[in-house]
This record gives sequence, structure tokens and C-alpha cells, in this order.
Amino acid sequence: MAKEPETTSSQPLRLYRDLADWYPLLTPVGNYAEEAAFYLRLFETHCQQPPRTLLDLGSGGGHNAAHLKAALACTLVDLEPSMLTLSRRINPECEHIQGDMRAVRLGCVFDCVLVHNAISYMTSRTDLASAIATAFAHTAPGGVAMFQPDFVSETFVTLFHDGYWSLPILASAGAMLSP
Repeated sequence: MAKEPETTSSQPLRLYRDLADWYPLLTPVGNYAEEAAFYLRLFETHCQQPPRTLLDLGSGGGHNAAHLKAALACTLVDLEPSMLTLSRRINPECEHIQGDMRAVRLGCVFDCVLVHNAISYMTSRTDLASAIATAFAHTAPGGVAMFQPDFVSETFVTLFHDGYWSLPILASAGAMLSP
């Protein structure tokens, strides 16, 4: 049996490159409305001044920004040009920058920094520390950096059924919080 190539944080998934146009079919923009409203409430509650600017690191197709841009001036950073192209279609008023969340430095700060599920692609402590350092380097004094991984160890459950390991069942940290 041929071994599948290992995907690492430096090896992009085909979905985010040559299949990017299909991305909205898998995760429609409308599916992000409630989540984005929840993020906005958290930003408004925890920023020491009314938030006006947002940096979205690992912004993907710009689905969160599609809902946040009415309240915040959004700058979107993603590693994949195809995802930025997709985001530009739905967020032409937002600034788009190709960059790696582990290393990009924009020379400015933002009231809010969001690192959505792309943080889950950090596969080493070094990658994770670099992404966190990037977020904080861009967070204005009194601002908020928010990290929203898809999966967290506290809610990780692995099932064994009929002699086979099933796919892990994981819960989003956001699902544990009531909007």
C-alpha cells in the first residue's frame, strides 16, 4: 500500500490552492455569521477602547471578515494566494496580504487580532509560538488577540469500535461557550 504524503504546516492542502473555488461550497459564508457576531462581542467587551481595526491571520476565504467588515476595518493575511483571491471577491473593501502567520510583520498594530482555525495547522511548539508572537506583535496596547482553534485537548475523545479506531471526535472551544 502506498503511503500518503504527510501534510505539515509548510505543505498546503489542495483545497486551499487548486480547489479554492470549491471552498464556499464546503463552508458557505453565511455559516460564519453567528461565529463572527460572537467574536465581535468578545472584542467589544475586552478591548480597552472601542475596536476599529482587525487583523485576521490565516484568513482563508475571508468568511469571518465578510461579517466583521461592517464594524471593523479588516486586514486579511493568508499564506495561499488562491484563498486571498477568493476573499477579494467577497471582501473587496478589505486589505489582503499574502504572508505566513508565523513570520509576517506589517509594521502596524490593530485593535483586534483574530487567529481562527488556521492556528490548528501549527504542528510544532515552535510554529505555534511564532504564530502567537506574530499576533501579539500586531496587537495594539489595550487591544485583544483571540485564538480560536478547531480542536483542543480538553475536549478530545478517541473512540475504538469493532476493532478499528474511528476518527477522533473533537469539539470546538467556541462550542463550549454560549454566544
